[in-house]
Amino acid sequence: MSSAQERQAGTTGSTVGYEPTPAQGAGYQPAGRHESGDHRAAVIGFTALAGTFMVLSGLWSAIVGTVALAHGHVFVAAPNYTFRYSIHSWGWAELILGIVVFAAGVCVFLGMGWARIVGAVLAVISAVANFMFIPYQPVWSIIMIAMAGFIIWALLSPRRGNQVM
Repeated sequence: MSSAQERQAGTTGSTVGYEPTPAQGAGYQPAGRHESGDHRAAVIGFTALAGTFMVLSGLWSAIVGTVALAHGHVFVAAPNYTFRYSIHSWGWAELILGIVVFAAGVCVFLGMGWARIVGAVLAVISAVANFMFIPYQPVWSIIMIAMAGFIIWALLSPRRGNQVM
């Protein structure tokens, strides 16, 4: 934070429009205000990858939900499984979750800031849902849980400046 003499009246200490003093030199940037192209490219890349995973995960969940609704006998539960529920209700939950995750993934691609928060919350819900789906499809459920973990990390990683995406 700068001193009162260095701030313009009515500003909050922002460096927008900041002109360095001759003693500081033309190449001076205040600490913590560096904008690295590498960091920005990584953030955009990981966010785009998270959006891609959300779209694919949403499509997969919608397909699984549709299959569970149409052909409930495709999924066979392990005996004495702790979580007991009907395949029909599970199919509806999976279908609705898939549609919402898909829509949030598209919104992440469109650069909507709120979509990152919603996407992270939906990824947590998706991870829990896939945890409960382990007896039906163990390998795929573990892959989907790992994908949800990456989505959470990519969408909630710190961003510099006012980056939306």
